[in-house]
Amino acid sequence: MSVTAILTAIGVFFVTDTDDLVVLLLLWLAAKNRQQRQQIIAGQYLGILSLIAIAWLVSRGVLHYDAAHLTHWLGLVPLTLGLVGLWQWWRGRGPIATPRLAQSVSLPLVWSMTIGNGGDNLSIYIPYFTKLSPAAFGGVLVIFLVLIGIWLGVSYYLARSHTTTRFFERFGTWLSPLLFITIGLLILL
Repeated sequence: MSVTAILTAIGVFFVTDTDDLVVLLLLWLAAKNRQQRQQIIAGQYLGILSLIAIAWLVSRGVLHYDAAHLTHWLGLVPLTLGLVGLWQWWRGRGPIATPRLAQSVSLPLVWSMTIGNGGDNLSIYIPYFTKLSPAAFGGVLVIFLVLIGIWLGVSYYLARSHTTTRFFERFGTWLSPLLFITIGLLILL
């Protein structure tokens, strides 16, 4: 791969996955044990790889893009989590929203949020993949896999930073649900 092709692949990844940083940050903050952290990693990889597979199949004419628009309904997952968390906070006005989310961190949750949040990924991946040869696609796939790992590391680091944890300890019981509601609405709309 040429330097231009590598830089293009990196640019495509960052343009399409910047919004995942907020979702991953919230998930890392909610994860309370090693199993949940592993679910975040596996769910993110599985979600992005699912989007890549769908985009590749559409770009090759195997699938029709019309089926991909149904992913926006997956926005109901974070919307529901956010509404339940906000309702619990409002009822008790205490730090009970985060534990509810922490109980929900799972592979299906992370996968569905990644897929639901992937409409922009599909809209960019499909025309981008159309122009790639199978060998070039293989190179892009390797770059994306590495960048997913870096993205997971960056979001984990941000979630574990003193400033972030202090902020979410203070405001997270109502802010986390609001962010999930916002993410859900953005995916739905």
